[in-house]
Amino acid sequence: MLGSRIRKKLRSGQPVLNVGVTFHSPLVVEWLGLSDIDTVYLDAEHGSINESQCEEMVRAAFLVDKPALVRVPHNDPHTILRYLDIGTSGIIAPHVANAEQVRQAVDAAKYAPMGHRSFGPARFFSRRPGQSVQDYIRQANEETLVIGLFEDIAALEHLDEMTQTPGLDALVIGTSDLSFSMGYTGQSGHPEVQKVVDKVIAACHKAGIATGLPASSVEQARDHIARGAQIISLSFANLVIESAQQFVTAVRSG
Repeated sequence: MLGSRIRKKLRSGQPVLNVGVTFHSPLVVEWLGLSDIDTVYLDAEHGSINESQCEEMVRAAFLVDKPALVRVPHNDPHTILRYLDIGTSGIIAPHVANAEQVRQAVDAAKYAPMGHRSFGPARFFSRRPGQSVQDYIRQANEETLVIGLFEDIAALEHLDEMTQTPGLDALVIGTSDLSFSMGYTGQSGHPEVQKVVDKVIAACHKAGIATGLPASSVEQARDHIARGAQIISLSFANLVIESAQQFVTAVRSG
């Protein structure tokens, strides 16, 4: 659990650079840990990885001192519990469209008195020597990040209530699904979609929480930061493809 260092960066206004992995590979997580990225996020919603595979990748992240976030397949207490019990530093809950769904994610991710997460002793046994149950619970609540995915235009009318929900650290905007929900299929850069993105960023700033956006290039990441987003996510696939293309172009043009 290393989420508090990410929360500290967000609260100080610094960007958090995040690389997403959709397939099972602890080795890839170790490689990413050799870089200066801030977090690795494991996509268990759209990716092929399950809980057991995520656990191996979370352990790899811990060995290289990187927080690992999991995009859970469903925003329900049992699913969130199982992905947190493997030692994840935080969860990304998909398709949160109102304050009640945000509260549900927070409630499932936090132990009492902040929530109603069930206590499983397996991870507790690997705690620091001499740490009590009470101290472990306190640390887990402090270290666990809760991030919501804003992906549906229907959520716009509930935006202020969502951003003001206690325990929510950030809203990440899923621009692809947002464009679908607005009738601009596959047009995440459409001006109307981007107007909604700006509204989400503004609401998050007002509430004192962070906003996140996906990027496919260095230029797009810089643009996102300039407009106020803090969590910038790049897929491992994009990272490899762009790096490989830059290598080929540089060699052939020389």
